[in-house]
Order: sequence, then structure tokens, then C-alpha cells
Amino acid sequence: MNRRPLGLVAAAYAAVVLWATIGPAPWSTSGNQVDGGILNPSAWTAPVTWTTGYFSEIALNVAIFVPVGVIAALLLPRQRWPLALLIGFGFTAFIELVQLPELDRISDPRDLVTNTAGAVLGALLVLVARGVHRAGIVAAELRESAFAPIAATAAPVEALGVELESELDTESALAVPAEQAA
Repeated sequence: MNRRPLGLVAAAYAAVVLWATIGPAPWSTSGNQVDGGILNPSAWTAPVTWTTGYFSEIALNVAIFVPVGVIAALLLPRQRWPLALLIGFGFTAFIELVQLPELDRISDPRDLVTNTAGAVLGALLVLVARGVHRAGIVAAELRESAFAPIAATAAPVEALGVELESELDTESALAVPAEQAA
């Protein structure tokens, strides 16, 4: 598989995600960031971390990272697809760490968890799609091998020039050849 075009798509998508998550925010941010963001253990246990936020924000955090997991899993060889999970986690951890010193961004453990969940979902979608594709190939091979004995026995009959009864004309089948009639 030529991965070069997919690599370009990955770079472009990463640039868009980085611009949207750490670029200048066109809005004023007021949030519940605990000092130290994702690096502060109390941020992980603070009730405000897990009880605030809109469902749409959480869904968007998952959705924006599904393509990250898909692209990472497609770029990696099949045997190394679990690395896509680490790539998704690493990418979102990088974003959350860069957001720490920014005044108009919030580094939040909930974002780290939901973004990573999106990347995991994307990688799992690729894994399932590959499994379905592989199952289709195996089923086709099984189907071919199941009919191979039938095809092997039918081939010699056709090679002898024997026609099937359904293809014979009933009048010509009942007619006696001239040599036998005399």
C-alpha cells in the first residue's frame, strides 16, 4: 500500500487539529482549569473536572480524534496497529501540555480522556474493518475450495465432449444414426 498520500492527509489533519486546539482562540475562555492542568493530580480527582461541560463538547472531543486513530492505524503495518493508540494518546497529551501556559486555553483531564477515546475508537474501527475484509477473503477462499471437487469431476466430462441432457435436442437424441439403422 502506498502510504505517501495518507501521510499527507495525516499532516494536513494534524495541522488543522493543532490550529483548532492551540492556535489563537477567537473567543474568550472562561473555564474551570485547575492550576497545572493535566499535570496536577488534584485536577484528575476534582469533581468540577468530571461534572462540568456540555455533551456536545464531549462528543466533539471524541469525534475530532477519531480520524487521528483511523489515519494512524492505516499508516502503520497491520501487526503494529496498537501503536495507533499510543499515537492518539501522545498527540492529545502534547496538545494539553501546550495549552498549560496559554491564557486562552484550558488543559483539562477530561479533554485528554475524551480525545484519547476518540483515537482509540478510530483505531478500533480500522481493526474491525480489516477483520471484516479478511473474513470476506477467507469466506471466498472457502467457497472456492468447497466447489473445487465438483469442478474437478465436471471437467473430465466436458473434456470428453459429453453434453448435458438439458442441452440436448430431444429429436436428435432419439434419432438413430444412419450407420446403425442399416
